[in-house]
Amino acid sequence: MMHPTAPSSRRMITSCIIQRFKSTTTVNRSGSTTATYYDSQSGQHVAIHDESKITAYLRTKAGAASSSFAAVLKTAKEMGLAGSIIALPHQQLQQDVELAGIIKSLGNSSSSSSSSSNNDIFLHMQPSQYNDLVAEKQLLIPSNINLCFEYNNNDGEYISSNVQSAMINFEGIQTSIGIFNPTHLLDDDPMLVAARVASMIDITSEFGGTISNILVAPIIDNDDDALVGNSGTCDDELVQLCEELTYLDVPGSTIKSRLVVSALSGDQLEECLQMGITKYIIDASDDGGRVESRLDMLRDVVEESGKELVLDVMR
Repeated sequence: MMHPTAPSSRRMITSCIIQRFKSTTTVNRSGSTTATYYDSQSGQHVAIHDESKITAYLRTKAGAASSSFAAVLKTAKEMGLAGSIIALPHQQLQQDVELAGIIKSLGNSSSSSSSSSNNDIFLHMQPSQYNDLVAEKQLLIPSNINLCFEYNNNDGEYISSNVQSAMINFEGIQTSIGIFNPTHLLDDDPMLVAARVASMIDITSEFGGTISNILVAPIIDNDDDALVGNSGTCDDELVQLCEELTYLDVPGSTIKSRLVVSALSGDQLEECLQMGITKYIIDASDDGGRVESRLDMLRDVVEESGKELVLDVMR
């Protein structure tokens, strides 16, 4: 069983009172409508979070070749998942792979079947890789690609500065924070991690930017390009960090609506669902068998919680 943080340790970093206002309906560019409410901190209408609808995202190894990325996107679509998490391989820069070509390939692959099927792509980037991206002139990043900057507790300012830079260089770009290093869950105080995330969101909001999502998805690096979820050792720590994050009162959408977390175990999923977290990451193994079993685990827990796992998600 999981052991949630004791009530005495649940000290709030900022006020957790979130004011709700009368809901309205917003028409998106696609013509669909979304129920929203007015957030006084950001001065924007944000979508009302539906805790009953659960979606899943695929994360797996991908090589430097564009065909490898396309295969990941194809697998996610075939399984009806909401999108993919793509990590740019660390060796990419040494192999002189064109970053612009990868971005274009991802955009082409995600929209190859129809313009309405552009599932989300979180592009996990290192700081040096983002610098290379900015160096590409007149690069158009597809609207479904979300630049995900990896959290580093030693220098959080680079995320805020990169988000600001991305807004200037790439019109309409989406940006996220990714907590991928297991040490941030195993060794760091979850309250301090949450405080740093809140600071990044506040700074970003001050210049009109938005951190659309926060990915909490520990990765074990068995080698330079390994991408395998931590299957069991981070369960409690992941729950504790998510709990501290959901206490945050920050500009824009609620934190629970932004969280995208790894599906590690049934107990962990049950507690995250109780928090109102609705987006989950399914990690794949080399043989692909792990995806089905993890998706089945997620489906079972979701159904037991009286919620719905939404597959065949089309963007």
